[in-house]
Formats: sequence, C-alpha cells, structure tokens
Amino acid sequence: MHIIDNFVLEKDANIFIKYFNNNEHLCNDSVEEHKHRNIHYCDITDIEILRLLDYYAKKNTIFIDHLFSVKTKLWSPMRLCRWNEGDSMLLHTDNNWKDKMDYSSLIYLNDNYLGGELVFNKKPLKMKKLSCVLFKSDKYEHGVNKMIKGKRYTIPSWYEKIK
Repeated sequence: MHIIDNFVLEKDANIFIKYFNNNEHLCNDSVEEHKHRNIHYCDITDIEILRLLDYYAKKNTIFIDHLFSVKTKLWSPMRLCRWNEGDSMLLHTDNNWKDKMDYSSLIYLNDNYLGGELVFNKKPLKMKKLSCVLFKSDKYEHGVNKMIKGKRYTIPSWYEKIK
C-alpha cells in the first residue's frame, strides 16, 4: 500500500466537490446501496470535470506503474463519490469472483468530516484531504467506518495490468 500526500491540487478538489453538490441528481449505480453516492464518468457532461478526471486517472497509472513496477491501464472509468452521514462499507477486497481489477486507488478530496475512516485490515486510517492511497486490489481487505458528521468526497478508481 502506498499513500501519496498532495496528490490532488486543492483548486481541483474544490471543483470536484462543487460539481458533485450542484449535480447530485446525476447519482446512480447498479448497486442499490451506492445509488445515492456515485456520479459516474458516463453521466458527466462538463468537459472540465471529464478532463480533470482523465488527468488524475493518467497520474494514477504513472504512480501505480512506478511504485508496483508494472504497466497498467484504467479498468473502468473514474467516478465521483460522496459519503453522507450514516454511510459505511463492510470490509471487502476489490478483486473478487466477479471483478478482476489488479490495483485500486482512492483519492480524498476533503477531510473535514467525522467518522468515515478508511479501514485497512481492520485498522482505521484517517486520510488527509488531497491524498491518494494505492494498493493491490486482491491483497488489502478494506472498508469505510460509519460516517458520523459531514460529507466525505472521494474518487475511487481501479486499474488492470496490461498483458
């Protein structure tokens, strides 16, 4: 697992958060419990937001390729995610019986909330705003503690090895 501080520019984080708050009507997901918190790339029409997401996806591949000594590409398009009070996620690994990504990334746009800690192997980790955590999708069991107060904004994404 690798944590990169200041992965995102603060002005970009603010742009993403503002976009989410102004476009929460775009939230949807095929998983019922995620429908209220995900704005998928395919539903975003703002060219600036798409350009920024593409930039950070490319930045992720550069870091993953360097830190894990591999060559990767984006497994699925990025999304914007907002966790509200009461939201949580059980421990899981990303690479499972149906999903076959190799590397996972979580970008943190803010840290002014209570609860909502990232849990890695049953240990809570409070991530700093603008940071990114990169890890092997099949190696780290992770989840999200229950959000107590505020909103937690992230950009999750997944990558696969180029064969």
